Amino acid sequence: MITYGLDAPFNLGAMEIGVFLSLALFGVVAFQGFVYFRDCSSDRMGLKLLVASVLVFELCHSVASSHAIYYFTVVLAGVPELSKPANSYSLSLLPVFETLITALVQGFFAYRIWLLSGRIYITLLCWVLGFLRFVGGMAVAAEGFIDIPLEPDYFHLQDTYGWLITASLNVGAALDVLIAVSLCFYIRQMYTPYNLPRGEQLLNRLITWTIQTGLITSVTSVTVVIAFQTMTHNFIWLALYTFLAKLYSNSLLVSLNSRPQHRALVRAPSPKTWDATPPRTPNLTIQITRTVEDDTHTLVDSTGASHLRVPEKVVYNHASYNSV
Repeated sequence: MITYGLDAPFNLGAMEIGVFLSLALFGVVAFQGFVYFRDCSSDRMGLKLLVASVLVFELCHSVASSHAIYYFTVVLAGVPELSKPANSYSLSLLPVFETLITALVQGFFAYRIWLLSGRIYITLLCWVLGFLRFVGGMAVAAEGFIDIPLEPDYFHLQDTYGWLITASLNVGAALDVLIAVSLCFYIRQMYTPYNLPRGEQLLNRLITWTIQTGLITSVTSVTVVIAFQTMTHNFIWLALYTFLAKLYSNSLLVSLNSRPQHRALVRAPSPKTWDATPPRTPNLTIQITRTVEDDTHTLVDSTGASHLRVPEKVVYNHASYNSV
């Protein structure tokens, strides 16, 4: 038995807070998209289309969530609280765009695992889990659209199809953990301190970033499930679910935008590199000056005339050394 209506703090109030946080994160996503197209213009066209698609879906997601708040607070203003519907077409659109964004981001990271490992098995498993998550999210959206004419039904959708929402979010959380663990493992296998300058620093940075991004999305998904299971008759879980898509988009764009910094780190000279070249020997110029002293004895014959001058001695003076 529902003892309060849509305007209760844990219903409309929680959803408004979730939408406001989602819009703030959308600003971060938009800025990250601007940085990507400014600094990564040399990327392949497929990657640019992926980023553009994510940005378009994020815009649609933000517009739909904003319209849902407008509908409940402005269009339904003056309607008795217990007579207000708890669903709308804009609200039912949120799982559509969230599912599309999540599928694109998780599919991209699964493809990155394939590139790092050279093995298709883990990537195929990630794609299968991603497909199940995609089907579950779209099924939730479809049931949401079917539920709209039943207004005001409040928590009929959650009570009837709660298992589908829980299963979809749990699969997504498990997939996030699998992707994070696989990326960390294969990054560790590929990068060592011996095959790249400053490889240890780059390795630690990549692993730390992978754990953080995978942990944020997986923990948020699990939190949504816990809130959904423990607080069945309010919209706190929906508030958390509203900005889940923004976390996936930011993880993708931060990953792409950090590549120029990683390249600069790899190409920078390392202060710990060994130089096996022997030290340069200075060139020496030795200048020898020969000084001949003209102190001579004069030979005088019996007539008194001098005929020959014989040098008495020759002195060698070793002069200075000039280094170059």
